[in-house]
Amino acid sequence: MLPAFAMLGLAACQSTPIKPMSGHEDTRHLNAEETRLWHSAVEFDGQMEKADYLYEDDELQAYLESVMQKLYPEYGDTIGVRAVDSPSLNAFALPNGSIYINTGMLTRLDNEAQLATVLAHEGVHFTHKHSWQQRRNMKTSTAFSTGFGMVTGIPALGDLIALSSIYGFSKDLEREADAEGFQRLAAAGYDVRQAPVTFEYLLAEVEALDIDEPYFFSTHPALEDRIESFEELVRQHAATNGYRGEQEYRMQVEELQLELLQDYLELGQYQSVLLILGRPDAFVRYPLSAWFYLGEAYRLRDEEGDAARSAEAYTTAIRLVPEFAPSWRAMGLHYMKQGDASQADSHFSRYLELRPDAPDRAYIELYRTNLKTKDAH
Repeated sequence: MLPAFAMLGLAACQSTPIKPMSGHEDTRHLNAEETRLWHSAVEFDGQMEKADYLYEDDELQAYLESVMQKLYPEYGDTIGVRAVDSPSLNAFALPNGSIYINTGMLTRLDNEAQLATVLAHEGVHFTHKHSWQQRRNMKTSTAFSTGFGMVTGIPALGDLIALSSIYGFSKDLEREADAEGFQRLAAAGYDVRQAPVTFEYLLAEVEALDIDEPYFFSTHPALEDRIESFEELVRQHAATNGYRGEQEYRMQVEELQLELLQDYLELGQYQSVLLILGRPDAFVRYPLSAWFYLGEAYRLRDEEGDAARSAEAYTTAIRLVPEFAPSWRAMGLHYMKQGDASQADSHFSRYLELRPDAPDRAYIELYRTNLKTKDAH
């Protein structure tokens, strides 16, 4: 368990302004309470590693760190960033500079500039000691820690959770993180016009799925306010064309995007898949084999007309990515349900050619045998 935080001495310093850090060297001059917060955050990092909550991908890890280095070069490796293996939309910062971003969030973004928007914002929570400021003003952390496990899949760990940015800080601190993070984004040469777009995507998902979880500014007013805030910052900046990093970002998250689609389907969250792949640019952002997952989502939803929609999506996947075996299996099952034995057998045969070691090979062979028996009669 993480140590409890002492309240002694806090009242005396309530009115003392907290000065933001200016670089790595400032992390060596923390007071006693800040040091306790720091060590607790380090313990949290260890538990994340030990519990296997992180998404392990060395190339992606190096990429995330490179973006953080662009945003906060004077902090060296003090500010670290890791991907959490969770489909929930979230990102949060700890008092020691550890920043976590869920794989669910990574798959929703289009480019490096949008990723940098999220990381720059979270970085400010660390550099401006927002956890320490929150600690001075907070009377209890019980309400904050109660739902943490539901949101992230990570067990609640007491006071530290309330002091991370998982649930957001006060409006003033969040506005500061927006404004200072925006300046970091601009200074690093990113296209700042992508900042409001990042939150527009999240707002669209909140509205479409009627999400009420307390993830990354999930409530409508907070998201709408943030979009307006960033739009005003963009107008004031007189933005020119900065770096977006679309191709580079897609190369990093392509495999992850397919994994997340599969995760959502395994969890029965077909609405998320339909929303993600229903975007006009979905198949620019996602691999073409994602047509298969669109078909699976329609199949699971099973509303009027969905059988035809799923078949169309599977057929498109076969046409565009003929080597993707699951599409052939799915169409085989579709034709089998339709009573078209010849087409079903043909598609099952191609599936087994592509996946000779398929774990369900025995079942598919049985289907083929039964189809031939019925066809013979």
